[in-house]
Amino acid sequence: MKALSVIFILLLSFNAYATTKVTASVSQNPVAVGQAFTLEIVADDTLAASEFDSSVLLRQKFVVGSTSTSRQHTSINGESSTQTRWTTTLLVREEGNYLIPSFNIGGQNTTPIQLKAKTIAAIEPSKDQVRMEVSLDNAQVYIGQPVTYTAKIWVANSLDQANIIAPSMLGAKIEKLGDDKQDLEIIDGKRYRTLTRHWLVTPEKAGEFEVKGPRLSGLANDINRRARPVDIAAQTLSLEVKAPPASFPGTWLPSNDLLLYEEIQPLQSDYQQGQAFTRIINLTIAGITEDQLPEIDIDYGEDFRVYPEAYQDRTIVKDGIVFAQRSLNVALIPVNEGELTLPGWSLPWWDLSKDQQASADITPRTITVVAAPVNQQLQSLPSNQQALPEVQEKPSTSLWTWFFALAWIITLALLVWVIKRKSSNTKQEAQLAPEASAVDLDDDYWSQFAAACKAGQKLQAEQALAKWINKQQLTSSFAALHKEISAANWASDDKTDFDLLAFFQQCQALKKQGQGKKEREEGLSSLNP
Repeated sequence: MKALSVIFILLLSFNAYATTKVTASVSQNPVAVGQAFTLEIVADDTLAASEFDSSVLLRQKFVVGSTSTSRQHTSINGESSTQTRWTTTLLVREEGNYLIPSFNIGGQNTTPIQLKAKTIAAIEPSKDQVRMEVSLDNAQVYIGQPVTYTAKIWVANSLDQANIIAPSMLGAKIEKLGDDKQDLEIIDGKRYRTLTRHWLVTPEKAGEFEVKGPRLSGLANDINRRARPVDIAAQTLSLEVKAPPASFPGTWLPSNDLLLYEEIQPLQSDYQQGQAFTRIINLTIAGITEDQLPEIDIDYGEDFRVYPEAYQDRTIVKDGIVFAQRSLNVALIPVNEGELTLPGWSLPWWDLSKDQQASADITPRTITVVAAPVNQQLQSLPSNQQALPEVQEKPSTSLWTWFFALAWIITLALLVWVIKRKSSNTKQEAQLAPEASAVDLDDDYWSQFAAACKAGQKLQAEQALAKWINKQQLTSSFAALHKEISAANWASDDKTDFDLLAFFQQCQALKKQGQGKKEREEGLSSLNP
Protein backbone atom coordinates (compact mmCIF):
# COMPACT_ATOMS: atom_id res chain seq x y z
CA MET A 1 0.00 0.00 0.00
CA LYS A 2 2.86 2.37 0.87
CA ALA A 3 4.57 1.50 -2.41
CA LEU A 4 1.43 2.46 -4.37
CA SER A 5 1.22 5.77 -2.50
CA VAL A 6 4.86 6.56 -3.34
CA ILE A 7 4.29 5.74 -7.02
CA PHE A 8 1.14 7.93 -7.09
CA ILE A 9 3.03 10.90 -5.57
CA LEU A 10 5.87 10.45 -8.08
CA LEU A 11 3.39 10.42 -10.97
CA LEU A 12 1.79 13.65 -9.71
CA SER A 13 5.21 15.26 -9.42
CA PHE A 14 6.09 14.14 -12.95
CA ASN A 15 2.82 15.57 -14.36
CA ALA A 16 3.39 18.85 -12.53
CA TYR A 17 6.82 19.17 -14.13
CA ALA A 18 5.49 18.05 -17.52
CA THR A 19 2.93 20.82 -17.64
CA THR A 20 5.58 23.52 -17.10
CA LYS A 21 6.03 25.76 -20.18
CA VAL A 22 9.64 26.76 -20.89
CA THR A 23 10.95 29.09 -23.64
CA ALA A 24 14.45 30.23 -24.62
CA SER A 25 15.25 33.38 -26.63
CA VAL A 26 18.14 35.73 -27.42
CA SER A 27 18.17 39.51 -27.57
CA GLN A 28 19.69 39.55 -31.09
CA ASN A 29 20.08 37.25 -34.08
CA PRO A 30 22.43 37.71 -35.87
CA VAL A 31 24.83 38.94 -33.19
CA ALA A 32 27.93 41.10 -33.54
CA VAL A 33 31.36 39.57 -32.97
CA GLY A 34 32.84 40.82 -29.72
CA GLN A 35 29.55 42.42 -28.58
CA ALA A 36 27.61 40.99 -25.63
CA PHE A 37 24.05 39.74 -25.97
CA THR A 38 21.66 37.99 -23.58
CA LEU A 39 20.10 34.53 -23.42
CA GLU A 40 16.81 34.43 -21.54
CA ILE A 41 15.01 31.30 -20.34
CA VAL A 42 11.49 31.64 -18.86
CA ALA A 43 9.54 28.89 -17.05
CA ASP A 44 5.87 29.29 -16.05
CA ASP A 45 6.44 27.85 -12.59
CA THR A 46 8.35 28.41 -9.35
CA LEU A 47 11.64 26.54 -9.81
CA ALA A 48 15.02 26.48 -8.13
CA ALA A 49 17.88 28.53 -9.58
CA SER A 50 19.92 25.32 -10.01
CA GLU A 51 17.49 24.06 -12.68
CA PHE A 52 19.51 25.98 -15.28
CA ASP A 53 23.17 25.03 -15.88
CA SER A 54 25.01 27.51 -18.14
CA SER A 55 28.26 25.50 -18.21
CA VAL A 56 27.11 23.56 -21.31
CA LEU A 57 27.44 26.80 -23.29
CA LEU A 58 31.22 26.78 -22.79
CA ARG A 59 31.45 23.66 -24.98
CA GLN A 60 29.73 25.62 -27.78
CA LYS A 61 32.57 28.20 -27.86
CA PHE A 62 30.55 30.92 -26.10
CA VAL A 63 32.07 33.30 -23.60
CA VAL A 64 29.65 32.90 -20.68
CA GLY A 65 29.09 35.75 -18.26
CA SER A 66 27.04 35.92 -15.08
CA THR A 67 23.52 34.48 -14.71
CA SER A 68 20.76 36.19 -12.74
CA THR A 69 17.58 34.50 -11.54
CA SER A 70 14.28 36.28 -10.81
CA ARG A 71 10.73 35.22 -9.98
CA GLN A 72 7.48 37.04 -10.70
CA HIS A 73 4.00 36.35 -9.32
CA THR A 74 0.89 37.97 -10.86
CA SER A 75 -2.86 37.72 -10.20
CA ILE A 76 -5.36 38.92 -12.81
CA ASN A 77 -9.12 38.47 -12.32
CA GLY A 78 -8.51 35.86 -9.63
CA GLU A 79 -6.15 33.79 -11.79
CA SER A 80 -2.59 33.54 -10.43
CA SER A 81 0.58 32.82 -12.42
CA THR A 82 4.26 32.50 -11.52
CA GLN A 83 7.37 32.81 -13.68
CA THR A 84 11.02 31.95 -13.07
CA ARG A 85 13.46 33.78 -15.33
CA TRP A 86 17.18 33.10 -15.97
CA THR A 87 19.21 35.78 -17.82
CA THR A 88 22.76 35.00 -18.98
CA THR A 89 25.23 37.31 -20.77
CA LEU A 90 27.02 35.69 -23.74
CA LEU A 91 29.67 36.73 -26.28
CA VAL A 92 31.33 35.20 -29.36
CA ARG A 93 34.83 36.05 -30.63
CA GLU A 94 34.64 34.75 -34.22
CA GLU A 95 32.22 34.88 -37.16
CA GLY A 96 30.21 31.78 -37.98
CA ASN A 97 27.21 29.69 -37.02
CA TYR A 98 26.64 28.77 -33.39
CA LEU A 99 24.14 26.52 -31.60
CA ILE A 100 22.49 27.24 -28.28
CA PRO A 101 21.49 23.71 -27.20
CA SER A 102 18.25 22.56 -25.62
CA PHE A 103 18.01 22.86 -21.84
CA ASN A 104 15.93 20.59 -19.61
CA ILE A 105 14.09 22.86 -17.19
CA GLY A 106 11.49 21.40 -14.82
CA GLY A 107 11.00 18.33 -17.00
CA GLN A 108 10.57 20.32 -20.24
CA ASN A 109 13.13 20.93 -23.01
CA THR A 110 13.69 24.30 -24.64
CA THR A 111 13.96 24.67 -28.42
CA PRO A 112 17.56 24.86 -29.74
CA ILE A 113 18.55 28.19 -31.32
CA GLN A 114 20.68 28.52 -34.48
CA LEU A 115 22.72 31.69 -34.08
CA LYS A 116 24.73 33.65 -36.65
CA ALA A 117 27.68 35.85 -35.69
CA LYS A 118 28.91 38.61 -38.00
CA THR A 119 31.15 41.64 -37.76
CA ILE A 120 29.34 44.87 -36.95
CA ALA A 121 30.09 46.25 -40.43
CA ALA A 122 28.42 43.22 -42.07
CA ILE A 123 25.13 43.64 -40.20
CA GLU A 124 22.55 45.87 -41.90
CA PRO A 125 21.40 48.49 -39.36
CA SER A 126 17.59 48.16 -39.69
CA LYS A 127 17.14 44.73 -41.28
CA ASP A 128 14.38 42.71 -39.58
CA GLN A 129 14.10 45.28 -36.79
CA VAL A 130 10.56 46.23 -37.85
CA ARG A 131 8.29 44.53 -40.39
CA MET A 132 4.58 44.58 -41.24
CA GLU A 133 2.19 42.21 -43.00
CA VAL A 134 -1.43 42.90 -44.08
CA SER A 135 -4.41 40.81 -45.20
CA LEU A 136 -8.14 40.95 -46.10
CA ASP A 137 -10.54 38.32 -44.76
CA ASN A 138 -12.47 38.39 -48.06
CA ALA A 139 -11.35 39.45 -51.55
CA GLN A 140 -14.84 39.47 -53.13
CA VAL A 141 -17.80 41.21 -51.46
CA TYR A 142 -21.10 42.96 -52.21
CA ILE A 143 -21.81 46.67 -51.85
CA GLY A 144 -22.39 47.40 -48.16
CA GLN A 145 -20.72 44.15 -47.02
CA PRO A 146 -17.92 45.06 -44.58
CA VAL A 147 -14.56 43.32 -44.93
CA THR A 148 -11.94 43.11 -42.15
CA TYR A 149 -8.47 44.48 -42.97
CA THR A 150 -5.71 43.24 -40.62
CA ALA A 151 -2.18 44.59 -40.14
CA LYS A 152 0.40 42.79 -37.96
CA ILE A 153 3.64 44.50 -36.92
CA TRP A 154 6.81 42.83 -35.53
CA VAL A 155 9.31 44.96 -33.55
CA ALA A 156 12.65 43.40 -32.54
CA ASN A 157 13.90 45.89 -29.96
CA SER A 158 11.85 49.04 -29.53
CA LEU A 159 10.01 51.53 -31.71
CA ASP A 160 9.71 55.08 -30.44
CA GLN A 161 7.38 57.80 -31.75
CA ALA A 162 5.43 55.15 -33.65
CA ASN A 163 2.67 56.34 -35.97
CA ILE A 164 0.31 54.21 -38.09
CA ILE A 165 -1.64 55.78 -40.97
CA ALA A 166 -4.82 53.82 -41.80
CA PRO A 167 -5.32 52.07 -45.16
CA SER A 168 -7.30 53.85 -47.88
CA MET A 169 -9.65 52.91 -50.72
CA LEU A 170 -11.78 54.89 -53.17
CA GLY A 171 -15.53 54.47 -52.75
CA ALA A 172 -15.35 52.90 -49.29
CA LYS A 173 -15.77 53.81 -45.63
CA ILE A 174 -12.86 52.71 -43.40
CA GLU A 175 -12.92 52.75 -39.58
CA LYS A 176 -10.79 51.18 -36.84
CA LEU A 177 -12.20 47.97 -35.41
CA GLY A 178 -11.81 47.12 -31.73
CA ASP A 179 -8.63 47.44 -29.65
CA ASP A 180 -5.08 46.60 -30.66
CA LYS A 181 -3.71 43.21 -29.59
CA GLN A 182 -0.13 43.05 -28.26
CA ASP A 183 1.89 39.85 -27.80
CA LEU A 184 5.38 38.30 -27.81
CA GLU A 185 6.73 35.90 -30.47
CA ILE A 186 10.03 34.08 -30.85
CA ILE A 187 11.29 33.73 -34.45
CA ASP A 188 14.63 32.00 -35.06
CA GLY A 189 15.27 32.28 -31.33
CA LYS A 190 14.80 36.07 -31.38
CA ARG A 191 12.17 37.86 -29.32
CA TYR A 192 9.70 40.12 -31.13
CA ARG A 193 6.97 42.31 -29.73
CA THR A 194 3.89 42.17 -31.98
CA LEU A 195 0.93 44.49 -32.49
CA THR A 196 -2.20 43.51 -34.44
CA ARG A 197 -4.70 46.13 -35.59
CA HIS A 198 -7.99 45.68 -37.49
CA TRP A 199 -9.97 48.05 -39.71
CA LEU A 200 -13.49 47.65 -41.11
CA VAL A 201 -13.74 48.47 -44.83
CA THR A 202 -17.32 49.01 -46.09
CA PRO A 203 -17.47 49.44 -49.91
CA GLU A 204 -20.09 51.82 -51.29
CA LYS A 205 -19.58 51.29 -55.04
CA ALA A 206 -19.30 48.26 -57.33
CA GLY A 207 -16.17 47.45 -59.34
CA GLU A 208 -12.51 46.46 -59.00
CA PHE A 209 -10.67 48.45 -56.32
CA GLU A 210 -7.23 48.63 -54.72
CA VAL A 211 -6.80 48.94 -50.96
CA LYS A 212 -3.63 50.90 -50.26
CA GLY A 213 -1.86 49.53 -47.21
CA PRO A 214 -1.19 51.41 -43.97
CA ARG A 215 2.08 53.27 -43.39
CA LEU A 216 4.23 52.82 -40.26
CA SER A 217 6.86 55.34 -39.14
CA GLY A 218 8.99 55.79 -36.04
CA LEU A 219 12.50 55.42 -34.56
CA ALA A 220 13.87 51.86 -34.16
CA ASN A 221 17.00 50.88 -32.22
CA ASP A 222 19.51 48.87 -34.25
CA ILE A 223 22.13 46.37 -33.04
CA ASN A 224 24.40 49.24 -31.99
CA ARG A 225 21.53 50.70 -29.92
CA ARG A 226 21.33 53.72 -32.17
CA ALA A 227 17.92 55.15 -33.12
CA ARG A 228 17.28 55.02 -36.84
CA PRO A 229 14.16 56.28 -38.69
CA VAL A 230 11.72 53.65 -39.97
CA ASP A 231 9.13 54.26 -42.71
CA ILE A 232 7.30 51.15 -43.96
CA ALA A 233 4.38 51.07 -46.43
CA ALA A 234 2.39 47.84 -46.60
CA GLN A 235 1.54 46.20 -49.90
CA THR A 236 -1.57 47.10 -51.92
CA LEU A 237 -4.38 44.52 -51.93
CA SER A 238 -7.16 44.00 -54.52
CA LEU A 239 -10.87 43.94 -53.66
CA GLU A 240 -13.78 43.06 -55.98
CA VAL A 241 -17.12 44.65 -55.09
CA LYS A 242 -20.30 43.24 -56.65
CA ALA A 243 -23.58 45.11 -57.17
CA PRO A 244 -26.76 43.82 -55.42
CA PRO A 245 -28.98 41.43 -57.43
CA ALA A 246 -31.61 43.31 -59.44
CA SER A 247 -34.38 41.06 -58.04
CA PHE A 248 -33.75 42.04 -54.39
CA PRO A 249 -36.75 43.98 -52.93
CA GLY A 250 -36.46 46.98 -50.63
CA THR A 251 -33.27 48.35 -49.09
CA TRP A 252 -30.14 46.23 -49.68
CA LEU A 253 -29.05 44.38 -46.52
CA PRO A 254 -26.19 41.82 -46.80
CA SER A 255 -25.23 39.70 -43.76
CA ASN A 256 -23.89 36.30 -42.71
CA ASP A 257 -26.43 35.98 -39.90
CA LEU A 258 -29.53 37.86 -38.69
CA LEU A 259 -31.72 37.47 -35.59
CA LEU A 260 -35.16 39.09 -35.20
CA TYR A 261 -37.55 38.50 -32.29
CA GLU A 262 -40.14 40.28 -30.12
CA GLU A 263 -40.96 40.52 -26.41
CA ILE A 264 -44.26 41.48 -24.73
CA GLN A 265 -44.09 43.04 -21.26
CA PRO A 266 -46.07 42.14 -19.29
CA LEU A 267 -47.15 38.92 -21.03
CA GLN A 268 -50.74 38.16 -19.90
CA SER A 269 -53.69 36.03 -20.99
CA ASP A 270 -55.79 39.19 -21.48
CA TYR A 271 -55.52 42.97 -21.14
CA GLN A 272 -57.98 45.64 -20.04
CA GLN A 273 -59.17 48.30 -22.41
CA GLY A 274 -56.95 51.36 -21.84
CA GLN A 275 -54.25 49.32 -20.05
CA ALA A 276 -50.77 49.99 -21.50
CA PHE A 277 -48.25 47.26 -22.30
CA THR A 278 -44.90 47.24 -24.13
CA ARG A 279 -43.88 45.47 -27.31
CA ILE A 280 -40.08 45.20 -27.80
CA ILE A 281 -38.60 44.46 -31.24
CA ASN A 282 -34.97 43.21 -31.09
CA LEU A 283 -32.79 43.01 -34.21
CA THR A 284 -29.16 41.76 -34.40
CA ILE A 285 -27.28 41.70 -37.73
CA ALA A 286 -23.78 40.28 -38.23
CA GLY A 287 -21.23 42.06 -40.39
CA ILE A 288 -22.71 45.59 -40.51
CA THR A 289 -22.49 48.79 -38.46
CA GLU A 290 -25.17 50.94 -36.82
CA ASP A 291 -25.38 53.20 -39.92
CA GLN A 292 -26.71 50.28 -41.98
CA LEU A 293 -29.50 49.21 -39.60
CA PRO A 294 -32.96 49.25 -41.26
CA GLU A 295 -36.00 51.18 -40.05
CA ILE A 296 -38.60 49.24 -38.03
CA ASP A 297 -41.93 50.59 -39.30
CA ILE A 298 -45.11 48.77 -38.19
CA ASP A 299 -48.67 50.07 -38.76
CA TYR A 300 -50.88 49.18 -35.76
CA GLY A 301 -54.13 50.53 -37.26
CA GLU A 302 -56.94 52.06 -35.19
CA ASP A 303 -57.10 49.38 -32.46
CA PHE A 304 -54.14 50.80 -30.51
CA ARG A 305 -52.72 54.10 -29.40
CA VAL A 306 -48.99 53.84 -30.21
CA TYR A 307 -46.14 55.54 -28.31
CA PRO A 308 -42.74 54.43 -29.74
CA GLU A 309 -39.49 55.27 -27.95
CA ALA A 310 -36.20 56.21 -29.63
CA TYR A 311 -34.08 53.41 -31.08
CA GLN A 312 -31.44 51.83 -28.81
CA ASP A 313 -28.54 51.04 -31.16
CA ARG A 314 -25.05 49.69 -30.51
CA THR A 315 -22.15 48.00 -32.33
CA ILE A 316 -20.20 45.17 -30.68
CA VAL A 317 -17.20 43.10 -31.79
CA LYS A 318 -17.04 39.45 -30.76
CA ASP A 319 -14.36 37.01 -31.96
CA GLY A 320 -13.38 39.48 -34.67
CA ILE A 321 -16.97 39.73 -36.03
CA VAL A 322 -18.94 42.99 -36.00
CA PHE A 323 -22.57 42.90 -34.82
CA ALA A 324 -25.04 45.79 -35.04
CA GLN A 325 -28.00 45.69 -32.66
CA ARG A 326 -31.23 47.70 -32.66
CA SER A 327 -33.98 47.58 -30.03
CA LEU A 328 -37.34 49.40 -30.34
CA ASN A 329 -39.70 49.75 -27.36
CA VAL A 330 -43.30 50.59 -28.27
CA ALA A 331 -45.94 51.37 -25.62
CA LEU A 332 -49.39 50.18 -26.82
CA ILE A 333 -52.80 51.06 -25.33
CA PRO A 334 -55.80 49.01 -26.61
CA VAL A 335 -58.64 51.30 -27.69
CA ASN A 336 -61.21 48.62 -28.52
CA GLU A 337 -62.20 45.41 -26.75
CA GLY A 338 -62.30 41.87 -28.11
CA GLU A 339 -59.74 39.84 -30.08
CA LEU A 340 -57.13 42.33 -31.38
CA THR A 341 -54.15 41.52 -33.59
CA LEU A 342 -50.63 42.86 -33.17
CA PRO A 343 -49.40 43.08 -36.78
CA GLY A 344 -46.32 41.15 -37.90
CA TRP A 345 -43.24 42.51 -39.66
CA SER A 346 -41.01 41.08 -42.38
CA LEU A 347 -37.40 42.10 -43.17
CA PRO A 348 -35.81 40.87 -46.44
CA TRP A 349 -32.01 40.38 -46.36
CA TRP A 350 -29.28 38.70 -48.38
CA ASP A 351 -27.71 35.61 -46.79
CA LEU A 352 -24.02 35.84 -47.69
CA SER A 353 -23.23 32.30 -46.48
CA LYS A 354 -25.71 30.85 -49.02
CA ASP A 355 -25.56 33.77 -51.50
CA GLN A 356 -29.35 33.95 -51.70
CA GLN A 357 -32.27 36.09 -50.51
CA ALA A 358 -33.74 35.36 -47.09
CA SER A 359 -36.45 36.86 -44.87
CA ALA A 360 -36.71 37.44 -41.13
CA ASP A 361 -40.29 37.59 -39.83
CA ILE A 362 -42.28 38.44 -36.74
CA THR A 363 -45.62 36.65 -36.96
CA PRO A 364 -48.85 38.47 -36.04
CA ARG A 365 -50.02 37.94 -32.46
CA THR A 366 -53.64 37.91 -31.24
CA ILE A 367 -54.45 39.30 -27.78
CA THR A 368 -57.71 39.41 -25.80
CA VAL A 369 -58.87 42.83 -24.56
CA VAL A 370 -61.67 43.03 -21.97
CA ALA A 371 -63.79 46.09 -21.15
CA ALA A 372 -62.48 48.44 -18.48
CA PRO A 373 -64.47 48.56 -15.16
CA VAL A 374 -66.81 51.54 -14.50
CA ASN A 375 -65.21 54.34 -12.48
CA GLN A 376 -67.15 54.43 -9.17
CA GLN A 377 -65.91 57.90 -8.27
CA LEU A 378 -68.43 59.55 -10.64
CA GLN A 379 -71.28 58.77 -8.16
CA SER A 380 -70.12 61.47 -5.72
CA LEU A 381 -71.00 64.39 -8.03
CA PRO A 382 -74.61 65.21 -6.63
CA SER A 383 -73.21 66.04 -3.16
CA ASN A 384 -71.75 69.28 -4.50
CA GLN A 385 -75.24 70.73 -5.22
CA GLN A 386 -76.43 70.96 -1.59
CA ALA A 387 -75.34 74.58 -1.12
CA LEU A 388 -78.08 76.20 -3.25
CA PRO A 389 -81.15 75.24 -1.09
CA GLU A 390 -79.38 76.49 2.06
CA VAL A 391 -78.98 79.96 0.53
CA GLN A 392 -82.66 80.06 -0.48
CA GLU A 393 -83.91 79.00 3.00
CA LYS A 394 -82.40 81.93 4.85
CA PRO A 395 -85.23 83.82 6.65
CA SER A 396 -84.16 87.38 5.85
CA THR A 397 -83.20 88.33 2.32
CA SER A 398 -82.88 91.78 0.81
CA LEU A 399 -83.02 92.94 -2.82
CA TRP A 400 -79.22 93.08 -3.01
CA THR A 401 -79.03 89.53 -1.71
CA TRP A 402 -81.30 88.28 -4.49
CA PHE A 403 -79.35 90.31 -7.07
CA PHE A 404 -75.98 88.85 -6.07
CA ALA A 405 -77.46 85.34 -5.89
CA LEU A 406 -78.84 85.66 -9.43
CA ALA A 407 -75.51 86.99 -10.71
CA TRP A 408 -73.65 84.08 -9.06
CA ILE A 409 -76.00 81.53 -10.70
CA ILE A 410 -75.56 83.12 -14.16
CA THR A 411 -71.75 83.15 -13.74
CA LEU A 412 -71.76 79.49 -12.68
CA ALA A 413 -73.89 78.52 -15.69
CA LEU A 414 -71.56 80.37 -18.09
CA LEU A 415 -68.56 78.64 -16.51
CA VAL A 416 -70.14 75.18 -16.95
CA TRP A 417 -70.98 75.99 -20.60
CA VAL A 418 -67.43 77.14 -21.37
CA ILE A 419 -65.94 73.98 -19.80
CA LYS A 420 -68.26 71.68 -21.76
CA ARG A 421 -67.53 73.46 -25.03
CA LYS A 422 -63.77 73.28 -24.48
CA SER A 423 -64.04 69.57 -23.65
CA SER A 424 -66.03 68.95 -26.85
CA ASN A 425 -63.44 70.77 -28.97
CA THR A 426 -60.64 68.79 -27.34
CA LYS A 427 -62.34 65.47 -28.20
CA GLN A 428 -62.83 66.55 -31.83
CA GLU A 429 -59.18 67.55 -32.10
CA ALA A 430 -58.11 64.21 -30.60
CA GLN A 431 -60.22 62.32 -33.15
CA LEU A 432 -58.73 64.30 -36.03
CA ALA A 433 -55.13 64.07 -34.76
CA PRO A 434 -54.31 60.55 -36.10
CA GLU A 435 -55.59 61.42 -39.58
CA ALA A 436 -53.70 64.74 -39.60
CA SER A 437 -50.48 63.11 -38.36
CA ALA A 438 -50.72 60.44 -41.06
CA VAL A 439 -51.20 63.10 -43.75
CA ASP A 440 -48.30 65.13 -42.31
CA LEU A 441 -46.08 62.02 -42.31
CA ASP A 442 -46.91 61.28 -45.96
CA ASP A 443 -46.23 64.91 -46.91
CA ASP A 444 -42.95 64.81 -44.98
CA TYR A 445 -41.72 61.71 -46.87
CA TRP A 446 -42.73 63.34 -50.21
CA SER A 447 -40.93 66.56 -49.20
CA GLN A 448 -37.79 64.55 -48.37
CA PHE A 449 -38.04 62.88 -51.79
CA ALA A 450 -38.44 66.22 -53.59
CA ALA A 451 -35.52 67.80 -51.71
CA ALA A 452 -33.22 64.84 -52.47
CA CYS A 453 -34.11 65.00 -56.19
CA LYS A 454 -33.38 68.73 -56.37
CA ALA A 455 -30.05 68.20 -54.54
CA GLY A 456 -29.00 65.37 -56.87
CA GLN A 457 -28.91 62.78 -54.05
CA LYS A 458 -30.06 59.53 -55.69
CA LEU A 459 -29.65 57.26 -52.66
CA GLN A 460 -31.62 59.57 -50.31
CA ALA A 461 -34.28 60.02 -53.01
CA GLU A 462 -34.70 56.25 -53.33
CA GLN A 463 -35.08 55.77 -49.55
CA ALA A 464 -37.61 58.63 -49.16
CA LEU A 465 -39.67 57.39 -52.15
CA ALA A 466 -39.74 53.87 -50.68
CA LYS A 467 -41.08 55.19 -47.34
CA TRP A 468 -43.76 57.27 -49.12
CA ILE A 469 -44.85 54.31 -51.30
CA ASN A 470 -45.19 52.05 -48.20
CA LYS A 471 -47.78 54.49 -46.77
CA GLN A 472 -49.89 54.57 -49.94
CA GLN A 473 -52.30 52.23 -51.70
CA LEU A 474 -50.92 52.62 -55.20
CA THR A 475 -50.71 50.78 -58.49
CA SER A 476 -47.63 49.08 -59.85
CA SER A 477 -46.60 52.29 -61.65
CA PHE A 478 -44.83 53.70 -58.60
CA ALA A 479 -43.21 50.33 -57.88
CA ALA A 480 -41.75 50.37 -61.40
CA LEU A 481 -40.40 53.89 -60.85
CA HIS A 482 -38.83 52.81 -57.55
CA LYS A 483 -37.07 49.91 -59.31
CA GLU A 484 -35.81 52.37 -61.94
CA ILE A 485 -34.08 54.66 -59.40
CA SER A 486 -32.85 51.64 -57.40
CA ALA A 487 -31.18 50.20 -60.50
CA ALA A 488 -29.53 53.57 -61.16
CA ASN A 489 -28.20 53.71 -57.60
CA TRP A 490 -26.60 50.28 -57.65
CA ALA A 491 -25.29 50.35 -61.22
CA SER A 492 -21.63 49.42 -61.39
CA ASP A 493 -20.99 52.11 -64.05
CA ASP A 494 -20.37 55.42 -62.29
CA LYS A 495 -21.10 57.26 -65.54
CA THR A 496 -24.74 56.20 -65.67
CA ASP A 497 -26.74 59.28 -66.76
CA PHE A 498 -29.84 59.54 -64.59
CA ASP A 499 -31.83 62.80 -64.59
CA LEU A 500 -33.25 63.16 -61.05
CA LEU A 501 -35.30 66.28 -61.89
CA ALA A 502 -37.00 64.58 -64.84
CA PHE A 503 -37.61 61.53 -62.64
CA PHE A 504 -39.22 63.73 -59.94
CA GLN A 505 -41.49 65.44 -62.49
CA GLN A 506 -42.60 62.00 -63.72
CA CYS A 507 -43.41 60.93 -60.14
CA GLN A 508 -45.17 64.26 -59.45
CA ALA A 509 -47.40 63.84 -62.51
CA LEU A 510 -48.28 60.26 -61.51
CA LYS A 511 -49.09 61.41 -57.97
CA LYS A 512 -51.44 64.18 -59.22
CA GLN A 513 -53.12 61.68 -61.54
CA GLY A 514 -53.73 59.35 -58.58
CA GLN A 515 -55.07 62.18 -56.38
CA GLY A 516 -57.51 63.31 -59.10
CA LYS A 517 -58.80 59.77 -59.50
CA LYS A 518 -59.27 59.44 -55.73
CA GLU A 519 -61.23 62.72 -55.54
CA ARG A 520 -63.55 61.61 -58.38
CA GLU A 521 -64.19 58.27 -56.62
CA GLU A 522 -64.96 60.04 -53.32
CA GLY A 523 -67.36 62.40 -55.15
CA LEU A 524 -69.23 59.50 -56.74
CA SER A 525 -69.45 57.58 -53.47
CA SER A 526 -70.99 60.60 -51.71
CA LEU A 527 -73.84 60.61 -54.28
CA ASN A 528 -74.82 57.04 -53.46
CA PRO A 529 -77.34 56.80 -50.57
